[in-house]
Amino acid sequence: MKHCANLIPASVLAVLLFSPNALSESNDVSDAHWSNLPIWGEEVKKLGYELPLPIGLGVYFNNQDVNYVATDDFKVGATGGLLGGLFGQQAGYIVPAEDVSITGQDTSVQLRADAWVFPFLNIYGLLGYTEGNKNIEADLSNATRNGSPFPVPVTIPIDLTYEAYNYGLGAVLASQVDVIESIDPIIVTFSAAYTRSKTTATDSYIDTKIASIRAGQKFELDDARLTVLLGFQYQNISQNVTGTLDNLSVNGISIADELRFDVDITNQEISNLSLMANYDFGPSKRWNVLAEYSFLNWNQLIISAGYRF
Repeated sequence: MKHCANLIPASVLAVLLFSPNALSESNDVSDAHWSNLPIWGEEVKKLGYELPLPIGLGVYFNNQDVNYVATDDFKVGATGGLLGGLFGQQAGYIVPAEDVSITGQDTSVQLRADAWVFPFLNIYGLLGYTEGNKNIEADLSNATRNGSPFPVPVTIPIDLTYEAYNYGLGAVLASQVDVIESIDPIIVTFSAAYTRSKTTATDSYIDTKIASIRAGQKFELDDARLTVLLGFQYQNISQNVTGTLDNLSVNGISIADELRFDVDITNQEISNLSLMANYDFGPSKRWNVLAEYSFLNWNQLIISAGYRF
């Protein structure tokens, strides 16, 4: 079986954007970073801009609820019970995709490392662990059996729990736009990422692609900085859910002694809105805490803490 990997949105890196600060009032430019990153960083500093420390590590907690749809027919192989064939033979059923409903919830912990390669480009990688569940209901009232119509007035409930490990890569393009002279520039970011997840129960994988555009402002607070961004997200999850259930029964009726199932699914909605707040603090703003809530088409909450050096 497979599950949805919870991908940490790359746009959270946007809080590290450079901005005019006290450097513009001084000719003093700090020494180059030991990593020599970002490229062109010294030239940007000489123009009077503050750059974030280029290397970062962060730990992220992520929880999301997502609805899914089947992208093809739901395949079932049943042995024994109401759905099984005669003399213990397996009977094969095909359930139309529109008769399958799927919901899922995932909770994950992610470790991410990132680097500002250019003042406007951040690259990151992540490793994570996920626990979650899928609730699948397949209505057999329009099913076919071994190629012929064979409606059965029963809905198969499948409750799957899983663990998985995932890895991924992403990038963020960042800039700022002067809209009104009396206010700080508007931060604008575009991010894209790809992750792959593998469950501990099977050798199957999940591919997740995301993209987002965000805009907002930062607020300087003495030795700290608060950044608030509103975003539009795209997310596409492609996965195959397979497995076997033993001794399945519904309302006390034996449905199958063994039930095999296979279906390809994707997230029902691909776009969402989000609101993110990040707080940078400490010497050179090395530390940060972040909270991001995504809403409209699915609910997602991210809480993180990070350190830059």
